[in-house]
Amino acid sequence: MKALVTGASSGLGREMARILSRMGYDIIAVARRKDRLEELAAELDTNVEIVVADVTDIDQCKKLAERANDVDVLINNAGFGVFGDLCSTDLDKELKMIDTNIKALHAMTKLFVKEFKKRNSGYILNVASLASFFPGPLFGAYYASKSYVLRLTQALSEELRREHINVH
Repeated sequence: MKALVTGASSGLGREMARILSRMGYDIIAVARRKDRLEELAAELDTNVEIVVADVTDIDQCKKLAERANDVDVLINNAGFGVFGDLCSTDLDKELKMIDTNIKALHAMTKLFVKEFKKRNSGYILNVASLASFFPGPLFGAYYASKSYVLRLTQALSEELRREHINVH
């Protein structure tokens, strides 16, 4: 069994890679920071392949998806937030956040689901946040991006509920 985890260099992604490895999954660890991925690989008991990639680059997402026939579990975890009132926060940082939290997750989900449907199996975990349920003053764009993750995941889960593809 093999799992691909985006955002595996820190936080939840790193922890999920650890848990999946303990469960016996080989890991494809994806993130931008090679040194952090190497540290993770050194501590895991199963096979770990390091992929240094920026998932906001759709071409890199497509290259990752070429591996989908070899992956049982996709964990879309890459993401971050920009804190501050909307008028004061840096627009470029917010757009990069939207590219990471929404565009990359959407692309990875779509590309992997297509492959999972061909073989009639697969599991996708899209990491949202409690923020997806609430308005977020001083964190509005982040909360909105996580609402997108939640709603896309719910819609796709319903679309695929009769198939052997789980989306959560």
